[in-house]
Amino acid sequence: MSIEVLDASIPQGQSESPEEEKVQAGWGPSLDVICAKLKNPDYEVCELMRLVTVEIAKVVWHVLSLGFTVEEVHIIRRLGEGIKALRELRHSIMDAESLRKRTDVINWHGEAIKHVWSTQFSWFVKALKESGFDDGQRNVVMRSYRDLALMNEPQLHRETEASRG
Repeated sequence: MSIEVLDASIPQGQSESPEEEKVQAGWGPSLDVICAKLKNPDYEVCELMRLVTVEIAKVVWHVLSLGFTVEEVHIIRRLGEGIKALRELRHSIMDAESLRKRTDVINWHGEAIKHVWSTQFSWFVKALKESGFDDGQRNVVMRSYRDLALMNEPQLHRETEASRG
């Protein structure tokens, strides 16, 4: 069930604005915050899960604050559907986070990693210059570093893959 469907299922009261109706029904602006965070690929999962839990708590509070007239039983059913949708959203967030962690792969031949390595190497060369190494000494150190990197790169690849779980 999408957020739009949830919005449509919010009971319509005698309030003056749609936002006021949402707040009266136990729904607030944090649903908009949740949607915004879901659009951000770098969202904090803990914060997002906390916001979903707060929304569930708001719905439960609203249900408990109602008298149980026939009309309100229908509202409670709609709120129950909202809770189910929020729980499903929470499960989807956890699944997405799990998938994101499993697919966090380094492309060893990609442009991004080449940029990172070349930037770090230029810092290394700069540090050698600032430390007072002359050209001959820098060349010896850089050749030694290159040999170590070539020798240990396959092991680095294996360790990186193993660390992904």
